[in-house]
Formats: sequence, C-alpha cells, structure tokens
Amino acid sequence: MKRLFLYVIAALLAVQGAWAAAPARYELKLRSGQKMRIDVCSDRIFRVRVTPADTFAESLLERYGLLKTDWEPVQVTQRNEGGVVVLGTPACRIRVDRKDGRISVTDLKGNVILREASYLAPGAPLITALGQSLNEKFQKPRRDEAIIGDTTKNGAQQQQTEVGDMSRNSILSFTLADDERFYGGGSTSRDHIQHRGEVLRMWASYQIAEAPIPFMMSSAGWGVFDNTTVRSYFDVARYDKERLLIYNTAPGADFYVMVGGSMPQTLGLYTSLTGRAYVLPRWMYGLSFGGHMQENQFEMMDDAVRFRTEKVPCDVMWIEPQWMSKYYDFSTEKSWNYKLFPPEGYWVEKQFPKHEWKTSFVGRLHGLGYKLGLWLCIDHDQSIVEEDIIAAREGRPQSGKEHWFDHLTNFMDQGVDGFKLDPARTLDEHPDRKYYNGLTDKEMHNLNQVLMPRQMNRVFRDHKGIRPWQHYCGGFAGTQRWTANQSGDNGGERTALFDQLNLGSSGLMNTSCDVMSAKDEMAALHMGVFLPWIQINSWFGLLHPWYFPDKEKAMYRDYIQLRHDLFPYIYSAALNGHLTGMPILRSMPLVYPDDRNVDDMVFQYMFGDNLLIGVFSDSIYLPKGDWIDFWTGEQLRGEGKEIRHAIPDNRAGLAFVKAGAILPMQKPVQYIGERPLDTLILKVYPSGNSSYTLYEDDGVTFDYEQGKIAKTVFDCRQSGGRTELVVSPAEGDYNGMYPARVYEVEMRLASRPGSVTIDGVKTDAWSYGDGLLKVAVTQPDVRKKSVLVAE
Repeated sequence: MKRLFLYVIAALLAVQGAWAAAPARYELKLRSGQKMRIDVCSDRIFRVRVTPADTFAESLLERYGLLKTDWEPVQVTQRNEGGVVVLGTPACRIRVDRKDGRISVTDLKGNVILREASYLAPGAPLITALGQSLNEKFQKPRRDEAIIGDTTKNGAQQQQTEVGDMSRNSILSFTLADDERFYGGGSTSRDHIQHRGEVLRMWASYQIAEAPIPFMMSSAGWGVFDNTTVRSYFDVARYDKERLLIYNTAPGADFYVMVGGSMPQTLGLYTSLTGRAYVLPRWMYGLSFGGHMQENQFEMMDDAVRFRTEKVPCDVMWIEPQWMSKYYDFSTEKSWNYKLFPPEGYWVEKQFPKHEWKTSFVGRLHGLGYKLGLWLCIDHDQSIVEEDIIAAREGRPQSGKEHWFDHLTNFMDQGVDGFKLDPARTLDEHPDRKYYNGLTDKEMHNLNQVLMPRQMNRVFRDHKGIRPWQHYCGGFAGTQRWTANQSGDNGGERTALFDQLNLGSSGLMNTSCDVMSAKDEMAALHMGVFLPWIQINSWFGLLHPWYFPDKEKAMYRDYIQLRHDLFPYIYSAALNGHLTGMPILRSMPLVYPDDRNVDDMVFQYMFGDNLLIGVFSDSIYLPKGDWIDFWTGEQLRGEGKEIRHAIPDNRAGLAFVKAGAILPMQKPVQYIGERPLDTLILKVYPSGNSSYTLYEDDGVTFDYEQGKIAKTVFDCRQSGGRTELVVSPAEGDYNGMYPARVYEVEMRLASRPGSVTIDGVKTDAWSYGDGLLKVAVTQPDVRKKSVLVAE
C-alpha cells in the first residue's frame, strides 16, 4: 500500500513529552508535496483535509452554508511522543504519526476509539484494485425509465461510467476492531441496517438509493462524514475485512471525525455539523392524505367531509398533479386547473396579488380544520439561487436569472400550506448540463437533493414566517434541517422499513413512506401509525377508510385515532430530536448497542423513548426487562430472546410499553389543534425509578430554533406499596404556553391503593379498576411542582 509521509512544520512541534497550548488549526507538509490540515472544530469533532494545491478550497457544502463553520474556541494542547504529535482536547487525544501521517484517536485514559485513519492519494495500487471491484458490482446497464407517473418524458438520462478515471481517485482508510459494527449511510442499503460486510454507493438514484448520506458511525463510539458531493463508496470491510475504505471519485481528502463515545452522541455530533432536524408544523404529525388523481374539488371536499363524519382524524389533504392546468408543469408559469380546482373566481385569474377565498375549496378545507398541500415537479439549476445569495452578501451583481421557487408565493397567498416535491427529473442524472456555478452533475447531482428542499423551505419561511408542510424522497447530507422525507415510490413494506431505520441512523428524523401501499394494508397501516409522520397516498388506488370492509374500517379508525391521541408524545420526541439528533424512530442497536442480538434487527424498533413496535410479524425480541403489551396490558418479562405473541383480532401488529414509561397523550380529536392541550392524559407504568421529559413549543413558528421550548420533567418512584409521581416545574417558555394544566393520570397498579394524596392533601376524587388508578392532578401554576402519592 502506498503511504504518504508527513513532515510536521516547525510551528507544530512542542517540547518532547510536555503539553503546550496550541491553536485549533494545524498544517502539515507531505513528502509528496501535498498539504494536510487538521482543524479541531470542537472537543469531539475534527476535520482533516489533504490537497495537492497550494491552498485548501472550501467544499461545496461549506460554500453554500450547509455545514457549521462558526465553531466556538476549543482548548487544545499539544505534545510530542517520539515520532507522534498528540493534540489534546478536553474529551480526546488525536495522534498524528509524523512518519506516515496515520491518525488515531484515544480517550483521555488512553483507550483506543479510532484505531487508524490514513489517506491514499491517486496512484496507490488499492485505488485501481478497489475501483475494478466497484465497477464489477455497480456498472450495469442503466434503466432508461421515467419516474412513475411522469408520462412527459421518454426516459431518464444516465451517466454511463461508474468510478470514472481511477488515476484521479482517492481512498480514506480506517482500520477496524474485530467487533465494530457500522450504521448510517442513508437509504443506500435495503438489505441491512448494520453495514459491516457491505459496500454503499453514495449517489442519489431513483428506487435504488434516493437519499444517500456519506456518514457512518461505529459502535466503538466514533463516526466519519465524507465532506464531498461527488460519487463515493463506503466499503465497510467488504473488500478488506479489516478496513472501512471510503472511495472518492476525486483527488484530495476532506472528512470530519466525530468522537461521541456512543452512537446516540455521535449522531448528535453529526447533526450539530450538518444541521439539527427541522421540526414539522405540529399538524403535520397527524395524518396527511392524498386523494385519487381523478378527483376534482367536489370529490376532494366530499372526502374531507366524510373523514369527519366517519370519525377518522385527518389533518392535511394534498392534490397530485391534476391541480395544474398543464400536467407535470416544470415551469414557473404554472397555474391552477380552474375546471377541476378553482381557488378563486375565474375572472381574477390574472389579477395580483392573490389572497385566500373563504368560499373556495381552499377556504372550506381550512374551515373544516384541514391544511392543503400541492404536488410539485422541478427541473432547474439550483446553483443560481445559491450563487446569487453569495453575490448579495459580497455586494456583487445578481445573475438576473430565474429563482424557481419564488413563483410559489402566489399559491401560498391563496392559502396553500405546503408542497410535496416529486422526484420527477430531480433524481435523473444530467450528464450534459453545465450549471451556473460552472460545475457539472458530477459535483451537483447529490448536492441538488438538499438544495431543493432548503430553497423551498426558505421561500415559504421568508414569505409567511411559519413552518410549511413539505416533503421529498431525495436527500443528502443536511437534508434533515429543511424537510420531511419519505421513501419515494418504494411502497410501504420491507423496502420502506429499511429506509426508516437507516435514515434515522443518518440524522434524518421526519421519515415516512407511502403507507398502506402494500399487500397487507392493515399491517402496513400499523407500521405507518408508528412512523415519525404519516401519509397515505391514494393517488392511484382507493385507500379511503370507508372503502374497506367493516372490520378493517374500524381498525383503520382506531389506528388513526391512536396516532392523534399520541400527539404530545410524538411531538415531544420531535423536539427532543431537534435538540439532540436522536430520531423519533430508533433502530434497536441505536438504543441497545450492547445487546449483540439486535445488531441487524429490522422488523421492530423503538418509537420514542418508551414504545417498542413490531411490524409484519407476530414474533418480537424483548430486551431484558419488563414490558407491557400496549393492546392488552399483559406484562411480560424480557429475557433477551425472541418470542411469539398473539396479535389481537382488532390490531395488525405488536406494540409494547417499556416498564417505567410515562406516556403523555391528548383527548380524542379529529385534527391536531382542535382542542387546547391544557389537559393531558398521563399513562404511567411504574417500575422502580423512572423519568420522562415532555418538550413543547408553539408548533407553528421557527422560534424553537432560538430555544423557545419548554420542558416538564416527570419522575415516577415505586417502592414497596408506595408510588409517587412528581411533576416538576416547567422550564423554558414559548408563545402561547399554558400557565396551568390538568393531568388526567392513568397509573397501572397491581392493587387498589389505600389512599391517594395530591401535594400532601388527601383526595377521594379517584377510581381504581382493571389495574388502573385514575385521578386528575390540577396544576394551577405550571411553574410549581405537583406530587401525586398512592399507597
């Protein structure tokens, strides 16, 4: 293997064996003439770059503001240990071997976290050997098919090469421990969630890998982000059983290493770099429903009314491309199909500015508690907007070219609440396109997948100041900051499930799929209700609840009602995810990393902190501890093995609650926001000492990004015959925060208590039956503690 030898410049050297204060940036001279730079971004994140040029160019993700660059100063020390330079932070030690440039990372006690990282420059024999292996695996005849539903194009353009010119490619090499497992990579694998032994192709591709994320985290407590937008490959101990090889189709290196100590912490570091997850408007965590493509405004309104009369909660109605006067209109000249969906009087079609007509179908939907979304397709140069933003910042002239998303403000003014971005043309390759910024699809194709949702989000935010309903199946690094994601035209079964798990381990929080697009529609609905957000797309079939047999219709209603009942729990998990990077839907190894039985477990996951969901099976693995059947209340002892468990006849999958859980829920509603949340239901499952934190905000604005979030901590302590529930004073604030609240507590107890007290005062206003204590705890001031005791 060809190694690069480093000479550390004099400014880097310190007295042998002694620690000295040091700057957070270090440059090293390579024997080959190339330069290496190490930036210590935080005590747990550092960036490594290698270039043959005289200067270090900024990456495209950096240029377009998709990566954090305003890092706080870091306390860094430095010393020499023989031929090794050691950079110390308050959290770890970064060791750079001056002889061959290898990097390793240890904790403060000297325990190895990252064994070795090195860079292989163009010309290294491994680049050719691995490149040939990648060509054999991935260079296959390309399908020349358009996106499903797009009849306006004969076929998608495809690049015909795989790894390209191997003489210009490079490799990042990471030596692995025998027991390390790897997670992340976005939607690049639909066979595994643990990727050791696989190679993942980082290139956005329709029905192959719509959202590749060049990030991988190790069970050993570290992660790597490859800071490039060109096609790359993460070969995770497939070609070489002892190494993770990141194969880049360009020279040079630019990567970040994150030292989290655990996978959740590493994921948090990654999202601190690429952006914390967007919190959807609160109503988007209810049900979004897309009607049939042959519907008009009257049939859509009939659907809306019938959801209400059938008592099936629903929050969003969206319209597929039939709303446009021109089918699949990619232009900025699009208009409504006034014959099918007139948003206003036809005589004012050409008059501006626009406004919402109360008597139109848009106004009537809003009057029934619905929001309205529209389907979109786009085929445009996204670099124009980004370069104009930079030009404006630098005082240079604008391009004068069209900013595609700006034309959507007219529809926003007419009452549209958001947009679905279809993959038509966006996941196509454009090998002949020359972008405004001078680049080609080689650099821009992956980048487009995050620029589009960001620009759409920005236009809505700047125009209306509130959060939009928006989602897109494509993605790349940083997508989580701007939009919800869904699994594209891949149905609602196995493939979609892999996407949910892999995307969640790659920083994306708001994931979903085409729920109920499956052979077993009820089983798919069971999974869909326990996804971060839920959409049912009836664009071709008939997935309206009233078209199902009575038994299935009742199940449909129950599941969607449960989804809305769980809203406080789901929304709290979303805010927590924004703060920490932890997804709402969590793979088993992310939560139970020390249980090797769950390394590659797929057909179950944790939904938030306390719900274990099993899908498409009546078998489930119960980790060690006590679990309660969410449907029946039966308590089971988890022994760390798989069991078969009966699914009730009126349900379509398994659900368990972790002992000690506290689940905040709301009273039944037909849409999110129908009733205030000044009364919550608390379902409490006491077991020893447990705690839960409820996060809340205004649910509408972007104030949460400025910390306008309140949290309330609940502690439950059970010992002997005494059970205590403590509601701590709320911390933080937001506009519209409730000054007082009532908690309707439903606490599972093995026997009827002899007495119940609230804040030290005995009360008789409680009941007990079927193992449940029911009592209301009134909190006149949420800034003061309340204590419930049953004994």
